[in-house]
Amino acid sequence: MPRIRESTLQEHRAKTLDQIIAAAEAILRTGGRGQLTMAEVARRANLARNSLYRYARDADQLCDMVMERHLPDWGQALDQALGRTDDPRRTIEVWTRTNLEQAGLHGHGWLMNLYAEQHDEQLRRALIYGSPSNPHEPTSRSDRSTDRQIQALLNFHRQVNQPLIQAWTALRPADPAMGVEVTRGIVQSGMRLIDALDLDLAPEQRQERLTIIIEKVTACAKAVTATLTEGPACA
Repeated sequence: MPRIRESTLQEHRAKTLDQIIAAAEAILRTGGRGQLTMAEVARRANLARNSLYRYARDADQLCDMVMERHLPDWGQALDQALGRTDDPRRTIEVWTRTNLEQAGLHGHGWLMNLYAEQHDEQLRRALIYGSPSNPHEPTSRSDRSTDRQIQALLNFHRQVNQPLIQAWTALRPADPAMGVEVTRGIVQSGMRLIDALDLDLAPEQRQERLTIIIEKVTACAKAVTATLTEGPACA
């Protein structure tokens, strides 16, 4: 058992848990879900494997812990930003900007794509709209949306996407899906640009490029909103 250097056992456990989650996140960021194993986390956290099992029963729970570290802050930031407006056009603009800002803070691809291999069409629609496209359809065998991690993603995407769905429903009640899909596509492209930023950039250079991406992509989302809401039928 490692020697306890902190003043209390509680502080020691908290510090060890933080090291474990940091190790798991580092693996997920660089290697994805397939590389996350108890043995590798124990090695990186400088723990015996039997000690690691005192904190997490398996790699799935480690994945939960990493997600729980990031998703609440992202959702809270979005709720706070959107709470300042009730105009649907402004909502789309703020939604775009805030999600890009959070992607810059937390990363995006590694976090949202942990379970990309499971994203069949039914699950893809669930992630976009927060619920299955047809709740009466039988769940496909490849859709493991009842898994703890998938459910966490579903809950998060429901929280994130609902304001966008509501905004586009107000603007295009006959066909909100077009606005939702196009806006999300623009934001996803922006997030890929953010993911591709050189990790070796100096902090000020990265922030400068991040700001440019956020401003340009938000401007694109505003232009799309104007285009899709022009004309009497918003065709």
